[in-house]
Amino acid sequence: MYSAEFRRDAVTLLTTSTLAEAAARTGASPSTLRRWARRSDLEDRPRSGRPPIQETADRVVEALVATAGARVSGRDYSTRALAEATGLSQSIVSRSVRALTIPVVEVAGGSELVLAASGFPLVIVGIRRKDAGGEGPGGESTTIVPPRRIQRRIAGITAALRTAGVGRWAQRFDSEHRQVPTAELLALLHGDGDFLVFDPLGEVPDDPSEAAGGQVRVCADFDDFVTALKSRLGECQDIPGSLLDLLADRVRNGLEGVLWWESAPYEPQISSMTSDSMEISSWLPKETRSITEHLAIALREEIIDSGYEPGDRINPRLLSRRMQVPRASVDAALRRMVDDKLLEGSRGGARIPLITTVDVLDLYAARMAIGEVVLRSLALRPQRYLVPVQLALRQVEASAPTRSGIDVEDADLHFQQELARASGLRESARAFEALTLRLRLFISILQLDYSPASDRIVSDDRAMFRALSRTDAKTAIEVWRGKVDNAVRHMAGLLGRRRFDQELWTQLTRSLG
Repeated sequence: MYSAEFRRDAVTLLTTSTLAEAAARTGASPSTLRRWARRSDLEDRPRSGRPPIQETADRVVEALVATAGARVSGRDYSTRALAEATGLSQSIVSRSVRALTIPVVEVAGGSELVLAASGFPLVIVGIRRKDAGGEGPGGESTTIVPPRRIQRRIAGITAALRTAGVGRWAQRFDSEHRQVPTAELLALLHGDGDFLVFDPLGEVPDDPSEAAGGQVRVCADFDDFVTALKSRLGECQDIPGSLLDLLADRVRNGLEGVLWWESAPYEPQISSMTSDSMEISSWLPKETRSITEHLAIALREEIIDSGYEPGDRINPRLLSRRMQVPRASVDAALRRMVDDKLLEGSRGGARIPLITTVDVLDLYAARMAIGEVVLRSLALRPQRYLVPVQLALRQVEASAPTRSGIDVEDADLHFQQELARASGLRESARAFEALTLRLRLFISILQLDYSPASDRIVSDDRAMFRALSRTDAKTAIEVWRGKVDNAVRHMAGLLGRRRFDQELWTQLTRSLG
């Protein structure tokens, strides 16, 4: 472990020596020296008391469980299946899942879930106690489904709240970005049942019980709310699959605008592939983010932080040691990333892709073409399908004032993906998402900063949304083409190895209409 003083001396040495000379004199690798030179603070960074491998596993498992929907209680999401799919040990996965739920012996089954709603800044869950008619002959409570299924579905709800970032609402948003009026959410407290409310800004009246139909418990702290929620959900006879599916669909929107009411008695859910439901999400692709993508995201940050540059070979042994993840898990994840064309692979192992201007033009030309198809389809669809797109636009608007390039980039790419999802074109949406993942890798490797373009990004996204609201596909496509053109020039200009090939770009993106 290098001390802060050693790191500072090594960076100072770089001002008078070459990278190779400094590496030889200090014993640190060139990639480590490059990383230190880029850091503004060379002091020791605080480390969590939990093993990094468990933290990585928690992030991966939470993301997978959050988007599983009603399937979370099936065999495909057992701890054994998750361990096999991710390459992590079953004991590590089991710890991650246990942190999301309660022990099965604590599942009581004496109540029913009647309401779930979320919209900044509130999350409301309503639970109604069953009368004596719902108890067994000996007075004991009965459950409609096995307790273990309830236990697994509690994990799905907890994971959705954590993955969607509900705990960070108070830090990320303000009153200008509310999609659901607070008064409408507070009106839900007048219904029948007991209510548990997450209220980080203290907007619930001091004594809401007087006007409400039941007791109201308010939690300002997110962890306290989650703990209380898990306990209350454990009292339910069932957690309907329709609620799990709704949360899975809305995770990427931060669970903004969720409203679920008590439904008919439990019955199997109709597949979204054949349903004629008028729900906004019924036509959205049900395919969740792939396991490869989750692992790629977890490893990408570590790869970039390790100082890798385009063309560098990834040392799985070093990566395994730095992340404290089993070597076999790292090897499996790298193979998946190579298969998905996120990394280059050969007999010598995986390498960071050598990004050329042609690669950039190819990637953006494909995104431009698919984007045009998506916009044409979306302009023909009913206005209700634009609701998820509008919510994503609000996230772009919220990130712009922070002047954080990372936040703006993530919000903008999420907005673009919601356009694809709302189009109803499943194959186009999947292809567009695959290109988005590769684009994120390019942005990370090149360390692009989008903060100077925040205002332009917001302006373009607003213009596209307004055009789609008017069913004006032509204007939306014109804005989209200009947006992509600016992005590709920005990225290609940072490569510096070859000049921007204007003729090739023009030929690739020339409109044939």
